[in-house]
Amino acid sequence: MAKYEQPLHEQLVDLLREKITHGLQPHDRLPSERELSKQYQVSRNTVRMALDELEMMGYIYRQHGRGTFVANRLANPTDLTTTYSFSDQMRAMGRVPHTDIVYLKLMEAPKFLVEKMHVPLGAPVYKLKRIRWADDVAMMVERTFLPAAVFPQLTTARLTNHSLYHLMQTDYNVAIQRANEAFYAGIISAKDAHRLGVPSGSPGLNVQRTTYDTRDRVVEYTLSVSRGDQFVYQVHHVNPGIAVRHPAIND
Repeated sequence: MAKYEQPLHEQLVDLLREKITHGLQPHDRLPSERELSKQYQVSRNTVRMALDELEMMGYIYRQHGRGTFVANRLANPTDLTTTYSFSDQMRAMGRVPHTDIVYLKLMEAPKFLVEKMHVPLGAPVYKLKRIRWADDVAMMVERTFLPAAVFPQLTTARLTNHSLYHLMQTDYNVAIQRANEAFYAGIISAKDAHRLGVPSGSPGLNVQRTTYDTRDRVVEYTLSVSRGDQFVYQVHHVNPGIAVRHPAIND
């Protein structure tokens, strides 16, 4: 692959992430698009693209008519004890799931994926965008990043016929060992709101998921936006100091 040249809006993403991380507090207001354009000497379109990416990554949220604000991000993701399947969860709730693939494209890893997936800058990465449905209701928009080196020749046809995790195991011999997830409330962007069939600015639940295989490689990094009025996460807590009694099993 040719030498990676970081696009202008991604450079701005890195600059704003640094400012947010080390100079601002949750719910601090960011300068307007016009002010950022003037401050960094870039076009309004470049600023808008950078803010869209920061919103997708969970660093900011927008409020119509008020401006752009620093999101209250979780410092450490929550370890889950089991792997998560949207389809399995919906079926357990008695709902009928299905998935629409918006696109699958090959891209060069920007800086934020280098940090999240531990891949070289510019390494080939698949970006998979999907809409998850239950009972004909759009529930979630997912943006999933997958290392192309681990999943060569991935196609939409293969993903249409099988779930992602099933495909990982059967076609690529990749076994999932663990996943870290971070949850935070947010406002659904105009683009995602349109796909989910809700008004722009509706409340939503954002989820960042990092999935590891048995070789401790990051094999999936997913950013999800869920409808706040439809989607519920349930977590079970167990007191480790109390032994669980299991009934006897007779052969």
